[in-house]
Amino acid sequence: MSNSLSFKVALVASTALSSIGFTASVYAQDVALDAAADVEEVVITANRRAQPITNVGKSISVIGEAALEASQYTFVLDALQSVPGVAINQNGSFGGTAFVSIRGASTDQTVVLVDGVQVNDPSVTGGAFDFANLDPNGIERIEVLRGPQAVFYGSDAMGGVINIITKSGTEGLSGNAFAEYGSYNSFRAGGAVSGGTERIGYSLSASYRDTDGISAADSADGNSERDGYENLTLRGKVSAKFSEAARLELMANYSDSESEYDGFAFVSGAYALGDTDDLSKSEEVSLAARGFFDLWDGVIKNTVSLEYSEIERTSFTGGVESYGAKGERVNFDYLGALALSDDLLFTTGLQHEAVKAETQSNEAISTDSIFASLSYEGVKGLSLTGGVRYDDHETFGGTTNAEVSMSYLFEETGTQIIANWGEGFKAPTIFQLTYSCCGFDPNPNLQPERANAWEMGVRQTVLDDKLTLGATYFDQRTEDLIIFTFTGGYQNVSRARAKGIELTVDANLTDSLSVNANYTHTSAKDRDTDTVLVRRPKDQAYAAINWAPTDKLSGLISLTYNGRELDSSGAYAPSWARVDVRAAYKLNESVELYGRVDNLFDESYQQVLGYGTPGLSVFGGVRTRF
Repeated sequence: MSNSLSFKVALVASTALSSIGFTASVYAQDVALDAAADVEEVVITANRRAQPITNVGKSISVIGEAALEASQYTFVLDALQSVPGVAINQNGSFGGTAFVSIRGASTDQTVVLVDGVQVNDPSVTGGAFDFANLDPNGIERIEVLRGPQAVFYGSDAMGGVINIITKSGTEGLSGNAFAEYGSYNSFRAGGAVSGGTERIGYSLSASYRDTDGISAADSADGNSERDGYENLTLRGKVSAKFSEAARLELMANYSDSESEYDGFAFVSGAYALGDTDDLSKSEEVSLAARGFFDLWDGVIKNTVSLEYSEIERTSFTGGVESYGAKGERVNFDYLGALALSDDLLFTTGLQHEAVKAETQSNEAISTDSIFASLSYEGVKGLSLTGGVRYDDHETFGGTTNAEVSMSYLFEETGTQIIANWGEGFKAPTIFQLTYSCCGFDPNPNLQPERANAWEMGVRQTVLDDKLTLGATYFDQRTEDLIIFTFTGGYQNVSRARAKGIELTVDANLTDSLSVNANYTHTSAKDRDTDTVLVRRPKDQAYAAINWAPTDKLSGLISLTYNGRELDSSGAYAPSWARVDVRAAYKLNESVELYGRVDNLFDESYQQVLGYGTPGLSVFGGVRTRF
């Protein structure tokens, strides 16, 4: 955390001055964005193909590039908190360990993809993904798919799927750069460039941040030592079109982070969370190569992928290495889509996945999979999809999972009804399969965790599509949950149930004023003891007002509410509400000043008991486009 204040301020200023020289207009981009608002949303995660959202019988939310920029998110984690059904927990802030839960499922029961590459960490106990270091620069959109999704995504997709899609290059040349400075001596800068020809496309982005941070252990408990954070993120995507029927795509994402944190130590005769000299370093890599080959004028579309992800983590206490872990995942994937007719599509896929955690074992554990899906859209407004998948896991053997979904759109009234049922499973992790302690050996008979769920929802547009209302009920039952005991190690013994309702409102009140809001009520309980599950808030809400009074000035104010939730200590973390404000002003067609106030009313709250969160914080910056 070595950058000086003078250097940071100078770099922000130099970015602003150099940006004045850019003369390329972004008017065309603004027009394209306005036009896109009238085009129906297309999603790709629900059934691993591009579909209008009105043809999808599943609950899916999209955070687009415009929303990411308008809300001035500096971490993907913050953007996810605006999605219905998604709960986050972070140990402090600025690099503190951060996990996501969907619809009351465990944090390790969500598949996380970056450009289609699964990045869940095989080296951690449950195989979850830590969102602490995920920067939004270079990201085009985030799709959040809720509910079990085993047919298309295999193990871990019991709560849902989060698919992070980076930008692709198009013809011409465009780019942007930004720099900002604010509270806690925080500096962040980055940029992106993309372009190409009719045959070649490329997109490159980079971002860097450095902050002195806050005390990870809450300062309200007497902790005063700041825990800093530093991160470098690089992204790249290159595509080549050989013909109308063949193209190739290469993708790479890299993150290098260093985070100071607080741990537990003996203080005044008690073992408690407090200021400690702890440091965590991590490197995260994801790579993919995909070939797309069409046959018979596109009647058969084939995709062949080779994907790799790696996470390496090292912890230091008092400057001495105290822990290290490295997880790797390799996936070979084939996806084929056969158009049986104009109304009937058959999709099939083959996968071979190998995961490895060097800390626990030198041997990789593999899974071979086959799946198939059939979609029918032969009746106006109706979309039906059903699928089945078989996975052959190296240790526990085979498992079969299925799903069926339906969407019906009444065009005359603007009413969409969705319904679906699906199954999910989670294979035992390498840690769970190999860990021994306290006189017992690893359990060779561990079986996968299993889930099945159903949901029904309705989406209604009124007032010439200016107002959209949505309501969805979901009910998920989980069994064979893997728990740890000091008498028997890891065992399949627990059951859970999560049910609830998600409500959404999107309103375009005028050409310059819009409102979006959502509320989620979740009841997540242990079915054996009828007790509330840890860190699953019963009530959550998010609301934002977007206002653009002039062509140059825009602003946003948002409210985030998180109900009280049970902590792993047995105590309850109180409910909290936070108000954030954003504003941006265009100096000209190429240069924009922006600023934000986080936690406007200086709310004191904890997402995880004992860990602090930032109070009133102010940031400002400049952004250029060309």
